[in-house]
Order: sequence, then structure tokens, then C-alpha cells
Amino acid sequence: MSLTDRFVSRLRSEGLLFSLHLVLRHLVGINIINLYNAIRFREHRIVTSCDISMVLPKSTEIPHPIGIVIGHEAKVGANVRIQQHVTLGRPIPERSAGYPKVGDGVVIGTGSTVLGDVSVGEDARIGANSVVLNDVCPDTTVVGSPATEIDQSQ
Repeated sequence: MSLTDRFVSRLRSEGLLFSLHLVLRHLVGINIINLYNAIRFREHRIVTSCDISMVLPKSTEIPHPIGIVIGHEAKVGANVRIQQHVTLGRPIPERSAGYPKVGDGVVIGTGSTVLGDVSVGEDARIGANSVVLNDVCPDTTVVGSPATEIDQSQ
């Protein structure tokens, strides 16, 4: 057991680690738990895995950039929000299958897939885990697999 581990285990056993953490965080802004982990593990990594083979507009929001795949011929409009694990691509490897065209202001929910030569209209919303295989009209919400429009008036 390293010296750092012994020191922290002694503080833990006496209940002082949490008290020390609160005092230092409040007075100085130091987070002792993160400091301990940095010393113990000696390295921090944030791993993001995205395959985005095109330039997205600056206004594109990607709050959680993990597992996103956007084909190189897909078109993405301005002010689009793309959640994690989204795919915009072809349904089959042949080039003739085409890529999606996403309009301005679209929100694409977590885990959604938009495949083929389809158009997603402006301000449309695609629900989480939806599979879009047909065009989506502007200002509508689609959910499910395959994605179908829902009535928002209810």
C-alpha cells in the first residue's frame, strides 16, 4: 500500500477526509477527492468516440460527443442539436443509397438513427432511439422504430 493510500485510508477511518474535503473546497476551492484521484491514478482521460467525416456548422450543438456517426455526404443545417449515439448515414454501403439532409433547428434525440436519402425539415424533433427511414415534415415530432409522427395537440 502506497503512502498516499495509507494516509487517505487513515483519514477515511477517522472520518476526516470528508471534513477536510468540505473545508478545503469551501475556503480555497480545492477538491481533495479529485486531488487524491489525480495522485493515485496519475492520469485522467476523457474519451470521446465520434466518426464525423464532414464540417458541421458552428451553431451545431453536441452536448455529449460520444458514439456519433455522421456520413461525409450528410447535410446538417444551422442550430441543430445532436445528442449522443446518433447516426446519420446510408442504410447500405452503395453510394446510390444517399445520405440524410437535416434542416435548421432540428433536435435529434439520443440513440436515434437517420438513414438514407431522407430530408428532416426545419425545427423537427426526432425522439430518442428513433429510426428515421422516411422524410420528416418541418416542425413535427417523430418517435419510434420506424419513426412516425406524433400528434402534439393532445
